[in-house]
Amino acid sequence: MNVTLVFATLRQRFTSPLRLVILLLLGWMPMLQILLAPRIGFAALGDCYFLTLTLAAGMIGQDLSSGTLQLLLARPVTRAQYVFSRWGAVAAGTFLIVVLQALCAASLMLARGAPVPWGQAALYLGNSALLALGLAAVMALFSSLASGIADLGLLFLAFLSAQVLEKVGMFKSWDWLARGAGELLRMLKPELDLASLVHGGQVPWPAVVAYLSTVTLCLALAVVVMNRRELSYASSGN
Repeated sequence: MNVTLVFATLRQRFTSPLRLVILLLLGWMPMLQILLAPRIGFAALGDCYFLTLTLAAGMIGQDLSSGTLQLLLARPVTRAQYVFSRWGAVAAGTFLIVVLQALCAASLMLARGAPVPWGQAALYLGNSALLALGLAAVMALFSSLASGIADLGLLFLAFLSAQVLEKVGMFKSWDWLARGAGELLRMLKPELDLASLVHGGQVPWPAVVAYLSTVTLCLALAVVVMNRRELSYASSGN
């Protein structure tokens, strides 16, 4: 992972006016609910799925379409470093927003005289970090395959296809198809619920293995796609 690329990605994401508007709407709208009903706790914040998508859209594809990638890779940066740096930056940026959300939510609860469920806050932060890392890996793969922000279209198409296949499998009583489509849907939103660990339950090893496998596979495939992609460095100066 390249630290310079990580900070450059964060600067690029947080200086985009459109992304900032979307992030403000997504990040701070739940605060109104907490302001009106402070005892609802951190459950009002939901998850960071759309926050991550906002930062992840075009994480590689925009560099492909603009010609920036050729300039970046002309420096001593490997394509694997590039992919991991983009992935890490998106996950880190999302987690930063989540932490700010949690702090603002806690401040509102205290201001309204409601107790702050710090255990729930820790669980929210942990689950958000895992979801951000997982979804950023999925988007890294899709973004390596498409230019611009077409990775969002690929994600939507994959979700729609999986849902259709799941419904067909259930209608036809084809358990193998329904299970396969369900697994694909879980891969498109890789997350782990830490609640069982917090409450002293057993480690959900199947879920842990599935999560780690999805993240590893998506990042590995993204690196493979980038290594096989032919770039015209001569055109980068035009």
